[in-house]
Amino acid sequence: MQDNLLKLITLQDLDNKIRTCRQNAEDGPNKIQTVRERLTALEAEKALLDEKVAANSAGRLELEGQIEELSLRKTTNQGRQKKTRSNNEYRAIMKEADLIAAGLAAKEDELLVLMAEAEKLQAQLPPLEAEIEEESKLFAEKEAAIQLTLSQSGQQEALALAKREVLLPTIPPAMLSRYKTIAQNRDGQALSPVVQGMCRVCRLSIPPQLYNELQKNDKLLTCPNCARILYWMHHPYFSEFCTEPNPQVQTPITDKKERKPKAEEGKLRKGAKTKVTKKVSKNLEDDDSDSQLPNDDRTIAHA
Repeated sequence: MQDNLLKLITLQDLDNKIRTCRQNAEDGPNKIQTVRERLTALEAEKALLDEKVAANSAGRLELEGQIEELSLRKTTNQGRQKKTRSNNEYRAIMKEADLIAAGLAAKEDELLVLMAEAEKLQAQLPPLEAEIEEESKLFAEKEAAIQLTLSQSGQQEALALAKREVLLPTIPPAMLSRYKTIAQNRDGQALSPVVQGMCRVCRLSIPPQLYNELQKNDKLLTCPNCARILYWMHHPYFSEFCTEPNPQVQTPITDKKERKPKAEEGKLRKGAKTKVTKKVSKNLEDDDSDSQLPNDDRTIAHA
């Protein structure tokens, strides 16, 4: 049973890899588009700035033509002023001269405004172009990384498909059919590991008796909550697919400073106390022996 269950676990792992690879392939263009959004925004800003610069240039060119035309009319008017023969004609020429001068002044003011605007627009171009260049480099790097991931994902999918084709004929038909039915009804996930009595897919606890039977690994069991095929993740037979440490294995904690057993400590303390008591008693005996001597002998003994 455990051999067939191991094959199902392997099949589930291969199917998950294939599904992930295909999802990466679908998400690839969106990821590239997301990475490019900043560069696209900068390029749009540059295009708008280029339009403003072009419009400003065209406006200045048109004004310069109008100013040149008004300047020619002014020169012609000044020539006519010298050739006038009547007061009425002179007043008409002077009135025209005033209109030309007013128009010329207005056009020159407009040209000055456009020239000032052109300076501001031209000042915005270099930093924007530098930012676009930097963002283009970043985009190229990110796009290359995404393309590499997609390429590797494609290779992994091809390898997983090849392994799957080899594995399928080795699985009993009834078990394989059951796997496919569950996978079809459970978003492709037909198996679920169990850790500490909990189904890792539906995140619900299973009955203790079922958990105990599951650890024996001698029959095919399913989750009573999500109907997926269960396996105990920390069984030695499935170590290849164990993705987290076994919480049931406790690492012994040792103190940095080794302490002796309490019984031994008690003996040591008792022994030390006995030595101290004997020493005090001996000192007292020495004092008593001295006190029994005559005064002269006591002095000599102390000396």
